[in-house]
Amino acid sequence: MFHLTVLANDARTEEALVQELTAAASGVAEVTVTAASRCKDPAQYGQILFLDSQVPISALDSIDRAGRAVFLILPEGVPVPSAFGDGKFDDVLVRPFRPAEVISKIFRYQQILMWDEVSRLNASFSELLTRLKDDVQLAERLQRGKLPIRFPDIKGFKVTSRYLAGMRAGGDHFDLAESTDKNVISMVLSDSSSYGLSSAVLSVLMRVAMKLSSDEARSSLETVRKIRQELLLTLSEKDRLSLFYGVVSRKDYVLRYVNFGSSCAFYAPPQGLFQALPSSGESISRASEHEIEGQLETVLGPGGRLALLSDGFVEGAGGSIAALELLNGYREREAVEAVNELTFRIKSKFTEEDDMPSQDCTAAIFDLDSRLMRLAPTQAPARDQP
Repeated sequence: MFHLTVLANDARTEEALVQELTAAASGVAEVTVTAASRCKDPAQYGQILFLDSQVPISALDSIDRAGRAVFLILPEGVPVPSAFGDGKFDDVLVRPFRPAEVISKIFRYQQILMWDEVSRLNASFSELLTRLKDDVQLAERLQRGKLPIRFPDIKGFKVTSRYLAGMRAGGDHFDLAESTDKNVISMVLSDSSSYGLSSAVLSVLMRVAMKLSSDEARSSLETVRKIRQELLLTLSEKDRLSLFYGVVSRKDYVLRYVNFGSSCAFYAPPQGLFQALPSSGESISRASEHEIEGQLETVLGPGGRLALLSDGFVEGAGGSIAALELLNGYREREAVEAVNELTFRIKSKFTEEDDMPSQDCTAAIFDLDSRLMRLAPTQAPARDQP
């Protein structure tokens, strides 16, 4: 049972939205929908909060986001506000409500809960592992830790992301985390071929996070090697995993990454056009038993833009070359406009209003502050070897 809360400017509007949302979810999900005006304080709001587009964004300031998803209710045909690109909302629910869209938002909330835990571990394990000597002490310390606010502001980066739930088994996962000392930023985008593999990836990420030393945690190569080792124990013959894992150090703003499978990464230097970043090879599977040899690197410059796309958006754009052309077409515009165009390319192919993409679609665009300072030389480093 999921508890949904609707927040609008007045009780009458809230009650109307409650009725519409309840009707859309009827028969497809077990939910209770409540008007925010019936709650004594924001702490009583449900797991999923739907905010009417007429409500000021400042209303979110008093709401605890930990363990909760916030979706913006937007009338059909109304442009997406800039606050969505600023990460104020987890996604948009278009009104009139459609059962398939409501279900996708519930799935999105479940993914948020899982990745909240991964974010907490990513932010804390580097510091904790230097103080704890065995797994028992580590587990006790993690259990006492408090959940941080999900997706905290990361200095020097503006992140715009969009996720569309698809029909195919498995799915995408994207997350971004900053180390406790604020010196390292890590990012992960995975695409699993089955629901079982999707759950296994989350479990493996947690185990790897607890086992890595502080130095290993700052290496995309060592992290992915350990993820692969753990996954090979549970992979079936048909399982395939696309995995992008990147680490950025604030000392030099070099992106050190490993990218296996069908997800694509693109980077545009300051005042320059996008180029596709090299791939590390085919997706992770039982058949690909060769050792992971090295990580790739590229220098991120002030004013640059990094884009990560899962194959759902890449295929929807018409392939990697077409996706590259699309990103370049929006290079001088806000990142949210590029994300909206990618979304339009997907939804324009729907034949029914309740249609969903054939597979999950994830896009994440990182704009680097033009005032960033780095210590590294501007020339891109060579490929790192083990």
